[in-house]
Amino acid sequence: MENLWRDRYEAMRARLPAYARSAGWTLCGMSVCVDGVIALQDADALWRGGAPPEAQGLGAELQRRAAAGIGGEIRVEWPGGGAWLDAALPVQPMLGGTSAHAARVLTLLGAPALLSLARRSADQMATVDPDIFLAAGGHPTRAGAIAGSPDATPKVYVFEFTAGRSVGTILPPRSSRIIVRLHDLSLEDDTEFAALGPSLVQDNGAGILSGFSALGGRDLDEGVRSARALAQSWHAAGIRIVHLELAGYEKQDYCLKVLSGLSGTYTSLGMSLSEFRALKPGEGHPGEAMCRLGEQLGADRVCVHADDWAMSATRGDAAQERDALLAGCLLASARAENGAPVVPDSLPTGVRFSDPPPGHARDAHGWSLVSCASPYLERPATTLGLGDTFLAGCMLVLGQHSFFKGQNNDEA
Repeated sequence: MENLWRDRYEAMRARLPAYARSAGWTLCGMSVCVDGVIALQDADALWRGGAPPEAQGLGAELQRRAAAGIGGEIRVEWPGGGAWLDAALPVQPMLGGTSAHAARVLTLLGAPALLSLARRSADQMATVDPDIFLAAGGHPTRAGAIAGSPDATPKVYVFEFTAGRSVGTILPPRSSRIIVRLHDLSLEDDTEFAALGPSLVQDNGAGILSGFSALGGRDLDEGVRSARALAQSWHAAGIRIVHLELAGYEKQDYCLKVLSGLSGTYTSLGMSLSEFRALKPGEGHPGEAMCRLGEQLGADRVCVHADDWAMSATRGDAAQERDALLAGCLLASARAENGAPVVPDSLPTGVRFSDPPPGHARDAHGWSLVSCASPYLERPATTLGLGDTFLAGCMLVLGQHSFFKGQNNDEA
């Protein structure tokens, strides 16, 4: 079985350049930020004597999560916390946000991607790859040609931990990252992006909606209204796929409000396994619950990515969906090995494959279940942006008017 998956991924790696050459535009909204990335094993100042109570409380929660192998996102009330973290810990500023990571990967592959970015501060622009396209003057314009404003962008702090690498007295059983927000964000409601996007997609391309989990409850209704209008303009232009990436929410009510408020505008829904479980899908085969969720929300595709497998329930072409999962998993594993997005030239060294949940052919309601084993690294160089990289690979394939059927592509 392992050789079968290796053959499938090698075939996908050979097809990636053709997918990039024929790709339509991917419109990447509406989640961009500056991440402050910290290796949790280097964050001992949080639990060292003399640290403020807020730091010690945060440190205890981070250790608790690392001990259980739990990643995800948390909101912490700590006025002035950003200044303390920047001074006390080795913080590396990096590009953050689901849509930003997806745009970065697609741009690296040579596929056209337009990123929604309204707040173009100098510190934010310093993290944006210069070749990523932004909307400016009615045209796609490379970020490197756009000057940043003097405004400051507060960071979102990301603590990474690795399986088997000690964090204080804790030995994490699993590699992951914990996103810590000290403030609520707002969506990148970029009017130039909204005006330009529909002219680019037409019948070839994809759109991404993301960033709602960072709003808290304050601006959620307005964010949903804005995103709904944006997605409707894409549909009017003839876009092939509009994808909502779920993420983790501090309150499940917020998540349900986004799902219901945007229902009818997204054709595709994606999430991690932990985010799927938070929806309380019930016992049994996950694919059956994914089909039910798609029916309830009026979506044509529901995708879940786990550490060592990925699965989609789809009403679309099962072969194209399989290519999408393979492309997403391949790109995510390459990023996990290298610590940053790369164009893969081979499968990562030391990956292992496990049997994924079984798929099935189209049922009486029009749903197919497509699954694949993902190339799993126990000790990745990074876990940051892996789900977003997976998303980019999926949109690269699913946004295409036609696709390339490759070898070993005949089983669900």
